[in-house]
Amino acid sequence: MNIKDKRIIIVGMARSGLSAAKLLLKYGAKVKISDSKPASQLQNEITQLKNLDIEIETDGHKEDSLPRCELIVVSPGIPVEIPFLQKAKKLGIPIISEMELAYQFLPQNRVIAVTGTNGKTTTTTLIGEILKTADQKVIVAGNIGYPLSEAIDKIDKDYLVVVEISSFQLETIKDFRPNISVFLNFTPDHLDRHKDLNDYLKIKARIFENQTKDDFMVLNADDSNIMEVSQQSKAKPIFFSLTKKDFENGIFLKGNQIVSRFEGQENKICKTQDIALIGPHNLQNVLSALGVSAILKIDFEVVRKTLREFKGVEHRIEEVACINGIRFINDSKATNVDSVLVALQSFNKPIILIAGGRSKGCDYSRLNPLLSAKVKTLILLGEAKDKIAQGVHFDNIFKVQNLHEAVELAYKLSKPKDTILFSPACSSYDMFKNYEERGRVFKEEVARISKRSAFSIQFLNERCYSSYYTQGG
Repeated sequence: MNIKDKRIIIVGMARSGLSAAKLLLKYGAKVKISDSKPASQLQNEITQLKNLDIEIETDGHKEDSLPRCELIVVSPGIPVEIPFLQKAKKLGIPIISEMELAYQFLPQNRVIAVTGTNGKTTTTTLIGEILKTADQKVIVAGNIGYPLSEAIDKIDKDYLVVVEISSFQLETIKDFRPNISVFLNFTPDHLDRHKDLNDYLKIKARIFENQTKDDFMVLNADDSNIMEVSQQSKAKPIFFSLTKKDFENGIFLKGNQIVSRFEGQENKICKTQDIALIGPHNLQNVLSALGVSAILKIDFEVVRKTLREFKGVEHRIEEVACINGIRFINDSKATNVDSVLVALQSFNKPIILIAGGRSKGCDYSRLNPLLSAKVKTLILLGEAKDKIAQGVHFDNIFKVQNLHEAVELAYKLSKPKDTILFSPACSSYDMFKNYEERGRVFKEEVARISKRSAFSIQFLNERCYSSYYTQGG
């Protein structure tokens, strides 16, 4: 991409926007970065741009700069329907995602792109770990929390580039073409952002848009929506399934054995109980990663070693602590109902569920069966707490103002062998910058309880010890 001296506006001053701005500046563009928030809320971001020749605009996007603009790079969190971007479209100004921008700078690398409603981060990370264990040069980036723009300077032509890509990023691609695309699953999500479920699916299917007959796509054969939209692609399909075995190339189950069938060869990889990841949902993620491994011809022993050692990613069904027999689980990445259902299925009752945040248009009534079966107490917070309470049929509900109150109340109401599960079913943007910050705050609250409990236990032991000798024991 020739961007020298081009006037480029970046919309959104989050991490991907900052990374894009620095990349463009390095290659000679005239960069302006614009955010709707006031400067008082962007001090950290503004500090990162200090002493750089980048024009900074806060408190909204001014349309008077559009006539001179030659390209717009939009951050994932910015809806393309905002008036500023709609005006840009009318003026014929190209609008691309940060992912598309970074892709233009890749030196003809092989790209593996992972999308789906749930499991993207776990699967992307697992693929990266398999490749690292195989001594491949690999970069893991994208929606995973490390913008691809930020990684460009570290990548040479020998690198495999593994990216997590969201519907928000796919919405504004142009030439982005993965050599291997992975479509994990499709369930309702982001209906606060997309027009409807069909629109969401069409955008997700853009991952196939530029693929050719020389490329591969790894597909969930158990998901009829994915199977339907994949017909658009010219890429060669590799299937994974928890229930089916009747395909020429794919990864599937035979009893408790994971089997790979590829290019006429069938191989047993490992038993399901050999996988370190917690939760039945992760089996689907593992199978998809093994599909990528088969295409890249990764040695099976490397794959087995990684599966034995890889325990998942931070903020996704992450066991934080066990205090006085009570487990604390951080599932801050669960921003939709399906993710919460998966988390509830991963633990035995009784569960105290902490949920809430900013609604993404989900149907919370879908939680009802597992709430009845496994949850003894539901604690709600955030903008959506009333909406969730109205959407579920559950009696034992408490509403709180913040995460500190939620964790304290959950611990107060818990007993040994209970699980306190923080799985919000909502985005974090009402109270936090992102789900990572939300998850860290949850873990800080748990750490406070742990520290206090350790002191209490120590004090109790000292008191018992003193009593023992006082009584002449």
